[in-house]
Amino acid sequence: MVQIGIITTYDPVTDETIEKTSALGTELAARNCIVITGGNGGLMTVVSEAVTKHGGITVGIIAHELEDVREDHRLYNPYNTIKIKRGQTYTARSPPVVRSSDAVIMVAGGVGTLTELAIAYNLKKPIVVLTGTGLMADKVASTFPDGYLDHRKLTRIFFTDDPIGAVEAAIRMSSAGTGSGAKSP
Repeated sequence: MVQIGIITTYDPVTDETIEKTSALGTELAARNCIVITGGNGGLMTVVSEAVTKHGGITVGIIAHELEDVREDHRLYNPYNTIKIKRGQTYTARSPPVVRSSDAVIMVAGGVGTLTELAIAYNLKKPIVVLTGTGLMADKVASTFPDGYLDHRKLTRIFFTDDPIGAVEAAIRMSSAGTGSGAKSP
């Protein structure tokens, strides 16, 4: 099974972004992917709900700050199939999310998501950015249209506004290996 990391946000987003994220989760489940997230609320809950409702598996790596939140807390995510509590801060949980993933898909996001993107890039992981989801995802697409974050060209980011295409690309790129210069489909 391919392990796909969804790097995203718990901040408020548009209804369109929620719909795209749900479609992404549905497709990930249909393709038998194991989904890894930061485990908390917002779009992590949206993607996890879609995955689990369609029979898939989600792994939430929970930040120390939210390990013991109550079920009525806005960042509680009841759809983590597996919860990993590592006792790490938000920032410190990012490396395990990325390192445990065969590929990552970025949806919306803030500075934490940008941190995860940089980690994935440095590790030469396949990266897909789901555009049209706002926030950091759209900024990355407009700032780095050639798909490279720097002159080293460690791995090429694939941009798409289609959730199904994002899953297909992540799977294809992860099965092609994560070496330098991984090509976008």
